[in-house]
Amino acid sequence: MIKKLINNILSYFRTIYVFESKKNKESLTYKDLKLKRYNKFGLIDKKKLKDYINQEGKKKRFSHNQSLLVLYWKKDIVSVGWMYQGAKWKITEVNEEIYLKNKILLYDFFTFVKFRNKGFYSKILNLIKNIKTKKTFLIYCLKSNAASKKGILNSKFVLIKKVKKNV
Repeated sequence: MIKKLINNILSYFRTIYVFESKKNKESLTYKDLKLKRYNKFGLIDKKKLKDYINQEGKKKRFSHNQSLLVLYWKKDIVSVGWMYQGAKWKITEVNEEIYLKNKILLYDFFTFVKFRNKGFYSKILNLIKNIKTKKTFLIYCLKSNAASKKGILNSKFVLIKKVKKNV
């Protein structure tokens, strides 16, 4: 209850940047990097990945039309993120909904410490844009998150709007 109250108060002070990109015109590849998509928790075979999902309480996302995207370098897990395809999405950081007609939402990316500051965030986003679809991709980050913003822009996403809590 207290956590919700704090998040609601903080949402009045936050700004979210929303970025958009179309799929790649040509399929991109990177040496020794592989993107894998999981639609069910039971399909995951790596203990480190299962532990991360269980520890963070993200297992229930699979039952809400959300897919886990994992970037592997050789056999190591480098970065993870989530993809959602649906009609609308609530951005909890600002307590506002966005509508996703003909869009795929990418969110909640995490790069493991060993692989940070090496450009893997941009690479996972670029590989995701290889997915066969006619929809455009959306991704958002907090205005204050300079590292995410840099990675998103480096993967050729374009800022389309800023979202603040309506008062």
